[in-house]
Amino acid sequence: MRHAVSRLSLIAAALAILPGATIAEAPQPTTQTPAPAQQQQRPNVLVWMLDDVGFAQFSSYGGLVATPNIDRVAHMGLRYTNYHTAPVCSAARASFLTGRMPHSVNIGGHVAVSRPHPGYSGHIPAEAGTIADNLHAAGYATYALGKWDHIPNAESSPAGPFNQWPTGQGFDRFYGFLSADIDNWRPALVSDRTPIDMPESPDYHLNDDLADQAITMIESRRASDPARPFMMYWATGTAHAPHHAPADWIGRYKGKFDMGWDKAREQILARQKAEGVVSKHAKLAPRPADQPAWDTLNKVQKRLYARQMEVFAASLSHADAEFGRILDALEASGELDNTIVIITSDNGASAEGAQHGMFTEAVLGRGKPASLEENLPFFEEWGGPGTYPHYSYGWAVAGNTPFRYFKHATFEGGTRVPLVIAWPKGIAGRDELRSQFTHVSDIAPTILDAAGVKLAERVNNVVQSPMEGVSFTYSFAAPQAPTRKKAQYFEMFGNKGLWADGWTIVTSHRLEPWDMATTRPITAPWELYDLKTDPGQRSDLAARQPERVAALEQIFEEQAERYHVNPIGNISEGMVEMMKNAGAEFARRGGKWRYPGPVRNIQQTVGPPISALGFRLTADLDLSEPRTTGPIFAAGGKLGGIGLYLRNGKPVFAVNTIAGKTSEVAASEALETGSARVVLQFNRPKGPGPAQVFILAKGKVVAEGTIPAETMQGFFIFELFGVGYDGGTPVLPGATPDTPFPGEISDVTFDFTVPNAVPRTQSGSE
Repeated sequence: MRHAVSRLSLIAAALAILPGATIAEAPQPTTQTPAPAQQQQRPNVLVWMLDDVGFAQFSSYGGLVATPNIDRVAHMGLRYTNYHTAPVCSAARASFLTGRMPHSVNIGGHVAVSRPHPGYSGHIPAEAGTIADNLHAAGYATYALGKWDHIPNAESSPAGPFNQWPTGQGFDRFYGFLSADIDNWRPALVSDRTPIDMPESPDYHLNDDLADQAITMIESRRASDPARPFMMYWATGTAHAPHHAPADWIGRYKGKFDMGWDKAREQILARQKAEGVVSKHAKLAPRPADQPAWDTLNKVQKRLYARQMEVFAASLSHADAEFGRILDALEASGELDNTIVIITSDNGASAEGAQHGMFTEAVLGRGKPASLEENLPFFEEWGGPGTYPHYSYGWAVAGNTPFRYFKHATFEGGTRVPLVIAWPKGIAGRDELRSQFTHVSDIAPTILDAAGVKLAERVNNVVQSPMEGVSFTYSFAAPQAPTRKKAQYFEMFGNKGLWADGWTIVTSHRLEPWDMATTRPITAPWELYDLKTDPGQRSDLAARQPERVAALEQIFEEQAERYHVNPIGNISEGMVEMMKNAGAEFARRGGKWRYPGPVRNIQQTVGPPISALGFRLTADLDLSEPRTTGPIFAAGGKLGGIGLYLRNGKPVFAVNTIAGKTSEVAASEALETGSARVVLQFNRPKGPGPAQVFILAKGKVVAEGTIPAETMQGFFIFELFGVGYDGGTPVLPGATPDTPFPGEISDVTFDFTVPNAVPRTQSGSE
């Protein structure tokens, strides 16, 4: 079923700006200017940025997942076999959009764990305008859909600032989410700058919605200027956790991965050689030292892990089908031939699920991987609305065949991913391979080069720095052309790397991406590999060729200085900085968070610290209807959450474990209509004991009880906080999501200066 898109305007404003024009802040055209002849010939640009998809997971790269629409684009054009990216999403996407090195635009790691150093602050410089800024200056309509997570958490609320939101980065329209991932069944969505409810549909899935919105945006521009070219950045959460797919798609893969990850790697490598995407002499990288061979697993483990891969495959195939609908719409309109279509992934396949996978990504927040026993109760529902899952890291290793390791590592498994480009009108090659070394920073200058658009001199009246990427349009018609890039550094949370002329040096500092607490010194020695003969990085030549290592290390240090890579730090340093910032915010607020009325779509790192500390909540309510149900506040959802509701008019405090077990303290009597002050006292224990809960209404204790300690772990790593609103999955079982509080709510205060008070009934209002 396809979904209504009534909230979107069917007419997109079209402003024809001549090439080289300065981009103004939020231009508001007052008249419609016909597109110049030069503009009418410029190609559209359609980018599909996938998430956590490895080199070997498209079927056109030898993968065992059916991706017929990606293959369709590959048959129309070129597959690049030596394309590299940054090994984590924020850094890769910032580099892609700006055409500059990740550290040059201050996003050397993930923006959520930024550090106060150039290269890591999380704030993209004003002089680094995006590909959308530049194409918009040349008259393009620009659209962004899906994931947008290279934005500081403190700037992701509806209060802004908005300069790093898509609409502040050159995009006319945005429809998606401002976080690393989202629930595909019940996403918390933003349209342009405004939080919205998801469309109501019994079979809703986010990728269906994103395809509907994409087609509508493309078609809407024809209402005012059909000749105006467009750029679309279609960035699905797929295939990052959660791996969510419709049940019928999951059923298509039943039993397809029972052979296990070791046999899968062998099959993939054979297919890759047949496709020509790896050398005939390529050999598999060794498994990570702690990854078990499939044949050593018991039947229960094999059954669970195979199911996990079935769900991942279904999620990727389903996304491929939705992307195919966008291609079909362009083909039907006659625009596909003059559209540059680019398909790639932000980094290699993810091993964050550790050995057993995880039924919910929230387990990362507790610092301990999920166990087999924790996962098994979710076997049947794996991939459905009752889970937020990720697969075992054995499948990430298989997904990066024949390379070594995975996301976060600077080995090939973390950085070498597929890149498919087609432009029927502009690229003569059909179903051809290209082996030139290319990097994520190279794509933006390549698009500008192909479209004949010069880099804008100014964006928002700020003089622009040159793009640091290198256009590879030279390779479009020249399969044997030598690589024009001389060297390329990599760095991610202490893992270092450098490529130069087919050689690479790398370090093995942190190879457990699920571990965010390591503080070990960043002193791992350089390893040396000849990628021309050893793409799997099987044979470390550092001891035999120390002179080459030294020469490559010097290049790394030169690039580290140039692109602000130093000082290099652990991911734990970013976590400490995040806690430090939270402490400073706590002090600034005097331990109190106040909200004059309803608010929604607040990241947990920006909202009150209710998942970590005891507090007193006070809220003034005015009820016009008796026995209504709705949230006073809610944070998180059914797989880890906390909230105070009215349920049939009765106050109820609910807390969910990350496994979906609910504990609650509820009043036995409903509130009367009219005004009332409600108080919640949540006394969180310092030790392992239960939490005490008191609920007062009009100065009287109406409910008291305890919440087990086991419940208060790993709150809402991916869902949001709201007052008078509970978006995403509901905290309270049976509550209707995306439903506002049924009355007026005002003067809401979370007070963390009274964490263990025992309130008594008062004669007047509390």
